[in-house]
Amino acid sequence: MTLSGAERYGHHGYVGTTLDPKNGPSVAGMRWLTRLADVDDVFRSQDFEQGGGGRRDSGPFVGGSLLSLSGDEHFERRRILSALFRRSMVESFQDDVFAPAFEAALRRCPRGTDGLVRAELQRLIRVPLRRVSAALVGIDGIDRTDAAERYQACVDKMAIGVNLEWVAGDHRRVTDEILPAKERFAAEFFEPSFARRRALVEAVRAGRIERDALPLDLMTLILLHPEHFRRWGTDLPLHEVILVNGAPASIPLGVSHVVSELTEWFAARPEDRALMTEPDFVRRAVFESLRLHPASPFLIRRARRDTRLASGQAFAAGEYVVLDIYTAGRDPEVYGADPERYDPRRAPKLKLRPMGLGFGGGPHTCIGLSLSVGGTSAADDDGPQGIMVWVVSEIYARGVEMDPERPPRFNDVTVRNEYAEFPVIFRKC
Repeated sequence: MTLSGAERYGHHGYVGTTLDPKNGPSVAGMRWLTRLADVDDVFRSQDFEQGGGGRRDSGPFVGGSLLSLSGDEHFERRRILSALFRRSMVESFQDDVFAPAFEAALRRCPRGTDGLVRAELQRLIRVPLRRVSAALVGIDGIDRTDAAERYQACVDKMAIGVNLEWVAGDHRRVTDEILPAKERFAAEFFEPSFARRRALVEAVRAGRIERDALPLDLMTLILLHPEHFRRWGTDLPLHEVILVNGAPASIPLGVSHVVSELTEWFAARPEDRALMTEPDFVRRAVFESLRLHPASPFLIRRARRDTRLASGQAFAAGEYVVLDIYTAGRDPEVYGADPERYDPRRAPKLKLRPMGLGFGGGPHTCIGLSLSVGGTSAADDDGPQGIMVWVVSEIYARGVEMDPERPPRFNDVTVRNEYAEFPVIFRKC
């Protein structure tokens, strides 16, 4: 039986917005769109805006950031931030920052008396990813282990705030628990790093140094475009940094689902494990898992005016709607008669949607898509793989398997389908 969105999330005690009633009712009281065509239609339409300021309850953490914008403001912000995701930048983040840090993290994993290396997969990926996050936004001062661990602790806490819309339980209580981590992050990491970049930008404007000497990171871009960012108040630089700094966190969650799905796939088809040396098969394996396990199970939009979708569904101005990303990714009209089944060889009827709508759509396609998964077809083989695809290739080259003695454990704090712990072994390290 297929559950409605309200039914699926209701059993978690999930109620949706609890902070500010003006930002709409609980998601259980909204209309849910489940067909991929309808969800995609809303993504592409100018008649809908990001409901109530993006992910509504996460305003104290990411209010005013890219996620909260629509229309011309969204386009302008996205144009400024796109400099961080040029091909050369993505290649550098993957090859020069993440890859060596991942190799170092793998070497630190313990080897048992049986000769096998054991690790918690998400932490193994998350530790080197913090280097990418810091380089992306411009955080300094995490070279020492103690500072890096304090930074990671803040980031892990703030990630709950960024994703508050999906947290089960009382959002106000959770916010009160997390805000101290935001304050620690601001005082120890954001403010000193931002001050250093402000001094560099001022030196460029005074003619003391060349603009080429500036680092290319989020903080520097914010300082170079004050006329845009000042419109949202003094908290915006910190909020945008929190958002972008935490964005790569979905990569270890996604890799864990890939390994889980491939474990079952290879158990039934052991000969296919040899295909993990083929880039196209790895990409398909990743995309099919993302289709079934999107990082964002649903998103919220609000009608800006009376409007009607191509399917005929009508919405009144101000009406909220839930875009059910999870169900749209299992739409039999697009993915065939068995859309719940994992199949890396699946050929969806819409070739541009092999991974569903987990990365959004239209002008709201995730700006970091290329950093996560590279291109979307074999035609993109000459470009960067994307960190998630790169990691899957690397861990299978090292003989990764789920640890038979330690089963994975799901995270019950959130209605997102994510693991709290995913132990693995490596047979070829």
